[in-house]
Amino acid sequence: MSEALFLRDKELYVPTPECCSPWSPQHLHGGPVVGLMAHAVEQASDSGHLNLTRLTVDLLRPAPNSPLAISTRLVRGGKRLQIMEASLLAGDTEVARASALFLENNPVSVPEYGRFPEPEFDPPSGPVEENISEAAGWQNQYSPEGLHSTAKAVVIDGVNGKGHGIAWMKLPMPLVQGVQMSPSVMAATLCDFGNGVGQLNLDSETGCINADVTLYLHRSPVGEWLGLDARSRMQNTGVGLVETTLFDSQGPVGKILQAIISMKMPGSGG
Repeated sequence: MSEALFLRDKELYVPTPECCSPWSPQHLHGGPVVGLMAHAVEQASDSGHLNLTRLTVDLLRPAPNSPLAISTRLVRGGKRLQIMEASLLAGDTEVARASALFLENNPVSVPEYGRFPEPEFDPPSGPVEENISEAAGWQNQYSPEGLHSTAKAVVIDGVNGKGHGIAWMKLPMPLVQGVQMSPSVMAATLCDFGNGVGQLNLDSETGCINADVTLYLHRSPVGEWLGLDARSRMQNTGVGLVETTLFDSQGPVGKILQAIISMKMPGSGG
């Protein structure tokens, strides 16, 4: 196993095998792409008292399993609000684009009726050897190695292709070699699994892929385990939405939204 999902080579980020997609070893899983965008905007942000609150990543095309570069731009700076943009480049080709919102956190007193609910599930205790594929019983014949075979998981309910699932997940390695991963970057790297935990199989040959990811964080996650409670629904147009609640041992920490379209499985003849 590699030391991290990405290695640094000067200004480039070099993917390791743990980054690969379950659809093809020639492309990256959406998780490392989203996580790398979160890492880039956090590194570029010039304010230590603002926290990543919303990250939207448009997955313009499959990110290749090759060295990648990132450019960032400050759209709006301020004491209480900051907006950043980022582009992920494979050579001269833009493969993903992100917009990030940072907000100031100030302690306030919240009345009972305005609070988030208490935690429903306790995180796993002790070592967990299963990856998300094994925990869910997925037999992946297209790309046996990747983030789906690296991220650890404990399934609470579902995760069986019927559009709903609840699972605890964690990353056993940092995103970038030599860089301590922040809780926000960890959440961003795992959030693309909303469409996996809540995967909707329309039939034995048709699943769903997501064209984007939007992560909202109303507080920083705590602990090494993050929970995903995901539900997918689709119209008969072939377009749908995955809505995922992200939680930790203290309760909800945010929401994940993903636009999905139907997709024939590789080798299905579709």
